[in-house]
Amino acid sequence: MRRYAFVILFLVVLVTPFLLKLARGTETEVRSRGDALPLVIISAHVEGIRREFADAFSDYHQEKFGRPVRVDYRSYGGASDIVRFFDSSRDTIFRDQGTYGIDLVWGGGDYLFESQLKNTKKPENGVLQPVALDPAIMKIAFPRPDLGGVPLYDRAKEPQWFGTALSSFGIVYNKDVVRYLGLPEPKTWRDMADPKYRGWIGLADPTRSASARTAFMTIVERAMADAAEQGRSEDDGWADGMGLIRLISANARLFSEGASSVPGLISQGDAAAGMAIDFYARSQIEAVGEARLGYVEPAGATIVNPDPIGLVRGAEHPETAKRFIEFVLSERGQRLWNTRAGAAGGPKSTSLRRLPIMPSLFDAPNNRDFTDPVNPYAISSGFNSSNARKRTFTILGELIQVSCMDVLDELRETRAAIDSSPRAVELTARLGRFPFDQKEALARSERLSKATAIDRLAMLRQWTNDFRSEYRQLREEAMR
Repeated sequence: MRRYAFVILFLVVLVTPFLLKLARGTETEVRSRGDALPLVIISAHVEGIRREFADAFSDYHQEKFGRPVRVDYRSYGGASDIVRFFDSSRDTIFRDQGTYGIDLVWGGGDYLFESQLKNTKKPENGVLQPVALDPAIMKIAFPRPDLGGVPLYDRAKEPQWFGTALSSFGIVYNKDVVRYLGLPEPKTWRDMADPKYRGWIGLADPTRSASARTAFMTIVERAMADAAEQGRSEDDGWADGMGLIRLISANARLFSEGASSVPGLISQGDAAAGMAIDFYARSQIEAVGEARLGYVEPAGATIVNPDPIGLVRGAEHPETAKRFIEFVLSERGQRLWNTRAGAAGGPKSTSLRRLPIMPSLFDAPNNRDFTDPVNPYAISSGFNSSNARKRTFTILGELIQVSCMDVLDELRETRAAIDSSPRAVELTARLGRFPFDQKEALARSERLSKATAIDRLAMLRQWTNDFRSEYRQLREEAMR
C-alpha cells in the first residue's frame, strides 16, 4: 500500500504545476477596452499564429458585431499537453463546474481531434461538442470532403471538428553542412540513414510532439504501402518502416522536446538534416535564407493532413467561439495563413507560411501575395495517410522511445560496429528491420492502455531492456 501511495503522491506533485499553468493560461490582449468579449482557446499553435488571428478576429468582430474580442490562449505545448490537460481535468474541473473553462481547441493535427478529443463510443467522455456552421461557409471552405482520402472535416452527421489549414512533412537540411559531409542533398527518408550522417541528424521526441510522431508515422505508412505493392502484408511492411526509423535514429545528434526546434538546430549548423513539418521549415528558411537551408518533401512519400479546430463541450462562450471558427474558415481568415505580412489581407507583422484549406485561394491571381506558391490539391499523389495504416499511431512514440531514444548510445555503438564489420550488409539489414510486426505492436498497445501506472513503467522498462539485448547481440556478431 505504501508503494501505491507513493506513486499517487508522485503523480499529484508532477501534474499539479502543469494544471495550474494551464488554469492560469497566457493571455493575448487584443484590446484594453472593457467591453471586449472573452474567448478562451487551448492551442498548439505558435505565438505568431495566435497573435495574428486574435487581432484579425477582434477587428472583424468589432466591424460586424460592434464589440472587440479578448482572446485568452491556454497551453504553449503540443497535442500531448492538450490531451493531458483534458484527461487530468475531466474528473475535477469539468465534474465540479460543468465546463473546462475552455471554448475552443485549435491545432495539433487531425488524429488529436478524431481519435483523442472526439469520443464516438461514449460521447459523454468526449471533449468536443457538435457545432452547425453557416452552410455557405462550409461550401466555400470544403467544396471537396477529403484530400487523397484524408477527411478535411469531421464527416459525422453532426461534425465536431473542421480543418483550418493543411500540413505536410519533409526533410529540412543545412546545405553547407551537407556539402562538408560530402553528401548530396537529401531527397528521400532513407537518405538520412546514410552512415555518413552519424551524429548529424536532428529529430524531435514523438512522445511529446504530435507533428514529430506524424512524420515518423509517414515513414512507416510508406513502407506499409510499399509492402502491399510488392505483394507482402502491410504488417510486414510496418516492421520495415520501424527498422528504417532505427537506422535514421542511429545517426541522431539528439531528440529535441519540440518539432519546432529542429529547423533552428539545423540552420545553426548543429545538425545537417532532420524531419520537419512544412511550415516550421519554411519559416526558418525565410529567417536565414535559401543559400543556407533547404527543404524537400520526399516524392510520393509524404502526407498532407488538416489541422483542425473544435468547440469544447461546456464552452462558456459558444456564440463567440462559433464566430471564431467561421472567421477562420472564411476567405478573410484563410488568407492570413499564407499571405505575406503587410500585404493586403495578410497578417500585420508575421508571415505564417501555412497552407490554407480553402482550395479557391490557390488559384491565380488570388495567390500573388502568397509566401509559398504550393497547391496541395494539385500536387497530391495517390499516397496519403490512412486510418487502416495508422492504427499504431498511439503507441508509435513509446516504441521509438524504448528502441531508439532511451538506448541511443547503444544504438549508435551498434551501427558503428556494424559498419566496421565484414558482415555489414547482413547486419544492417537486421538492424533495419524491427524485431516484431504491426500485429504485435497493436497487441502491446492494447496491454499498455490497460496497464496501471506502475505496470506501464515496468512494461516499458522491459521493452527497453529487450532492445538493449538485441543491440548487444548485434555488436557481438559484428566483432566476430
